[in-house]
Amino acid sequence: MSALRTLRTWGAACALAALLAACASVGTLAPGATREQVHSRWGEPRASYALPDGQRLFYRRKPGELQRLDFDAAGRLTAMEQVFTAARFRALAQGHWDAAEVQRSFGPPERRVAAGENQEEGGSVWVYSWLDFGTWRLARVRMNGAGAVQGVEFTDDPLADDRYR
Repeated sequence: MSALRTLRTWGAACALAALLAACASVGTLAPGATREQVHSRWGEPRASYALPDGQRLFYRRKPGELQRLDFDAAGRLTAMEQVFTAARFRALAQGHWDAAEVQRSFGPPERRVAAGENQEEGGSVWVYSWLDFGTWRLARVRMNGAGAVQGVEFTDDPLADDRYR
């Protein structure tokens, strides 16, 4: 009886290990993964930017989220972060950001629109849409004509629908 119990336990452990390995290979990434491994699992990135010591790739894995992956000069994953959060967008209004820094941190905006009457000549608004605890939100990043962030406005996005994202 004891041998049968041991065999069942061992079989269950093997089945669980195989299931976890299958789940891990589908979407999770670990530090040290190569760009090629990421590409084979996640496909083409939404955007790519050179960093002083490597490369940054952006992937949209789920509607309303954007994953930022940083790779070192050898092409190994060093950091991964979901960048669309209210706190991260609020940080734009607290510092001195320019257009290049915004793109390297948040990826390209979903759309750019001409600035309103209160903006400097040549300014624009970069619009990012994300899912914030089940509510679709918009972050509208106001840029002046020189490409410097002037502020960030938040609104709900009543037109958003998961089927179209």
